[in-house]
Amino acid sequence: MSKRPLIGVTCCKRNPLDSDNGNHYHQNANYSKMLQAAGSTAVFLPYTFDDWDILDGVIFAGGGDINPARGAYDAGDKGEAKGITDVRDDFELRLFHAATERELPMLGICRGIQFLNFMYGGTAVLDLAEAGYTENHRELHPVVLKEGTRAAEMFRGRDLFKSNHHQAVKTPGRGFTVSATSPEGVIEAIEHENGRILCFQFHPEYMGWPEPFVWLTELAKARKA
Repeated sequence: MSKRPLIGVTCCKRNPLDSDNGNHYHQNANYSKMLQAAGSTAVFLPYTFDDWDILDGVIFAGGGDINPARGAYDAGDKGEAKGITDVRDDFELRLFHAATERELPMLGICRGIQFLNFMYGGTAVLDLAEAGYTENHRELHPVVLKEGTRAAEMFRGRDLFKSNHHQAVKTPGRGFTVSATSPEGVIEAIEHENGRILCFQFHPEYMGWPEPFVWLTELAKARKA
């Protein structure tokens, strides 16, 4: 029997000023559940991880904002970045370069869409409310899918999408196509021309939607074979 592909999933680490002294990683267990159902196995990644060769795919998952000092936002944007963790930014930079070198399939969700977009030279909105958007992106809301994209293929027929964010992609990075927006124009999905990277601002793992995890697993299986 062939082994399941191993999908690395990024994690959050509590603020070092918290009472647990920053000794606890955490991430939504639905990632493991959805990957298991799709035929792969989640590997939750500590920031010390560097065994890149065991991975067959990567999920850049949700969490705090990228540090503005790294250039992820336009100068002069109003608002404040929240939950900055430099050690996570540093780790995900290493993970991205290792995954790119190995041509691994990648899925970005919430923070993950902003991070992967940034790695291709794109920028993010520092704070949606400060930028003048009025939609509530911390609850269920409509999303407009762009026909002919992978996102439209995956999510056609779905009316409401679950989000929980105060930032979003502002300028798409090199090679990315916008494949979904909110009614107000907030970018909700992008996909890369290389066919190996999909990114969503919303949370398919919250909704129990299997398609992105099946897509990632099948690409990982093909690469593993």
